[in-house]
Amino acid sequence: MTQDSKRTSVEGNREDRISALPRDVIDGILELLPVEEAARTSILSKEWRYIWATLPYLVLDKNFCLKLTKKSAFNLIDTIDKILLQHTGDIVKFILDVSMTFLSPYPDIDRWMLYVTRNGVKELTLNMSNNTTYKLPFYIFNCPTLTRLKLFNCVFKPPTSFLGFPNLITLYLSKVTFVLASEFFVIKAPLFTNLTLKYCDGIQHLKIVSSQLLSLIVCESHYLELNCFTNCKKLKRLGLVGKVVDSVKYVERSTLEQLLLRLPSLEVLQLDSYFLELLSANTVPKGLPFTLDCVRKLTLSVDFGKLGQTSCALQLIDCFPNLSNLEIRIRKAITTSNNADAVLKYVDTPVCLDRPLNKLKHAVIRSFMGSKEELLFIKLLFARTPSLVRMNIKQNRAFDSTEERNITTELMRFPRASPKAELFYFPCVS
Repeated sequence: MTQDSKRTSVEGNREDRISALPRDVIDGILELLPVEEAARTSILSKEWRYIWATLPYLVLDKNFCLKLTKKSAFNLIDTIDKILLQHTGDIVKFILDVSMTFLSPYPDIDRWMLYVTRNGVKELTLNMSNNTTYKLPFYIFNCPTLTRLKLFNCVFKPPTSFLGFPNLITLYLSKVTFVLASEFFVIKAPLFTNLTLKYCDGIQHLKIVSSQLLSLIVCESHYLELNCFTNCKKLKRLGLVGKVVDSVKYVERSTLEQLLLRLPSLEVLQLDSYFLELLSANTVPKGLPFTLDCVRKLTLSVDFGKLGQTSCALQLIDCFPNLSNLEIRIRKAITTSNNADAVLKYVDTPVCLDRPLNKLKHAVIRSFMGSKEELLFIKLLFARTPSLVRMNIKQNRAFDSTEERNITTELMRFPRASPKAELFYFPCVS
């Protein structure tokens, strides 16, 4: 027997262990592969010929679309058409990322959206290119199976017959423009728990009707209207990040205070310096009218060159007696000597933090620039945190050797209320 025939005989007798795996395990393996790699398994054997075409997850990501459009946009369209034509069964998860390609007009995308919404899609992600004018087709709004919806660079204009998303749990919108169809966009979602709005326009017209909302993140969005969230009393996570453009007449200090007062279950809070400015009204506030025992993690962006923001940050910290994690992101300050003197005088006053932070264990200072105001703030934290375990300080800029040695020496000399407190200093890598 020749060597080749011996090899063929051995390989023919070798057990096909992969094909013998349970179907859910095989599906799990194929889901980890790019779509084109999963499709190539069809040549392995008759048993494998159509397995890839029944996968409930179709991920057509940025790399997949870019690779196909190197030849032409038609190549991408033709390939996706063939994938959907050969697919059998429900498409539970569908991701389409054409953010780096140019498809205009959009009848092909409309056709794909129609197909997946008719085939049981639960998780839908659509990422269009920047500055797109792609208007979501009505069948996305009428899809009863959706549980997770992520949209990038789209126009959100529901039909007048829109009644809400009956099974939606998570809604993530980035660079989405709301086009007014009536007085307000009313999103009724009885199972709605997670909402993220980033760089969106027109959200002042948004009304959320969901008593189950647990997480709300709003980042750099125009005309924020906080009143529409006052009925979301089960919120556990609230993030108001970045300057909310043109929203002076929409966001008032009293509105923000009322919202925080109505969140008895809040555990994680993130506020940008814009909102600290709003709460302080450029003065030293005489205490904030709430105490939230449930808050465990607080993230604040603070300009220590401004007395109002500095004092408001300290008073917010003081409002959460069970705080265990604190993160401070330092904003670059442009200060005058008068402002600096006022901040230094205030932070150096023991009454600026009325009570010790008995539950605080972990603190992070990001974008540290080594100013006197920042150093006094860190000194105050060390002195008022008897349970502190670890403080991380991360530089924003590279210091010269003398400056860095002086700052680290001063940090190490700060007295600590906690005998377990450790300081970890991370220099900036230039």
